[in-house]
Amino acid sequence: MSNPTNMGSVKQASLTVMVDNKADLIVESSDQVKYFTDEPLLAEHGYSVLIQLEDSENKILWDAGVSRVALMENFHRMKLDVTSIEKIALSHGHLDHYAAMTDLLVEMDLLPQDKEWDASVKAEEIKEWIEGSRIPIVAHPAAFRERWWQKDDDNLVGPFLPPPDQEWQSIGAKIVLSEEPHQLAPGCWTTGYIPRTSFEKTGRSKELRYRNGSDFVPDDLEDDQAIVINIEGKGLIILSGCAHSGIVNTITYASEIFNIDRIYAVIGGFHLARASDDEIEQTIEYIRSIEPTLVIPSHCTGFGAISRFSQEMPDEFIEGVVGTTYLL
Repeated sequence: MSNPTNMGSVKQASLTVMVDNKADLIVESSDQVKYFTDEPLLAEHGYSVLIQLEDSENKILWDAGVSRVALMENFHRMKLDVTSIEKIALSHGHLDHYAAMTDLLVEMDLLPQDKEWDASVKAEEIKEWIEGSRIPIVAHPAAFRERWWQKDDDNLVGPFLPPPDQEWQSIGAKIVLSEEPHQLAPGCWTTGYIPRTSFEKTGRSKELRYRNGSDFVPDDLEDDQAIVINIEGKGLIILSGCAHSGIVNTITYASEIFNIDRIYAVIGGFHLARASDDEIEQTIEYIRSIEPTLVIPSHCTGFGAISRFSQEMPDEFIEGVVGTTYLL
């Protein structure tokens, strides 16, 4: 990978969790962690985060949950405007991260209305006008694979259909495919493909396959990516989706991309729900060693691993709850 010489930075960011596995109305807010308790929110086995950089009115959406219900209902209950979303990034092509995307795009009402054009208009001008209303969805190309599960007896279970990219494009999305880091805004990037160099194995099952023509190919979930935000004077925020490539690999690669060792916050799914005690302990030891200010394991991290983070890193640990806004 050829890194850009300057990845940029932001002075501050706020991250609002729109979908997560847990809801809670009796949590207490702090100056840095604001819980939404005005009315109940919906929780589900999915993930989505709304990112606002500095004081910009425009926002970035990270993923879209596992159902067509929770994301949109939580937007409405929190009285947040979906039309303020300027870009969308997809962590990977699993249903629990994209299910509400179609409904979101429909509510954003992105398709241009017909208008009268001067007879001298050029086709390029019309195309530019149409494309200007589209919202980019940034993803790794492998996110759109048709996926399968191969059982011990070699029988196949599937298909698990890919995200409906053509449907999304028909209602106003522009699919942006990138295997490399992609800039969402100065100081805010997707990682693209994350190299797998650590001890981590749990997030990538040997039974996973994807169909390539008539062949069923081992699927190493190459589409798994994270968002990295560089906060001036504080360090990097690493926002994962499921961290199928491993949260340790994700952190180390994010640090390599930005050439910054200081990690401020690690947030999102760590995919440790089915991990061995040894893998959980190695993960906690690594994250403790980099001395982040905040550690917020959520979604697919699993109760056992989350409990151990809370016990072994009590000063850094924050429990992930839907509707939380982190002011970073």
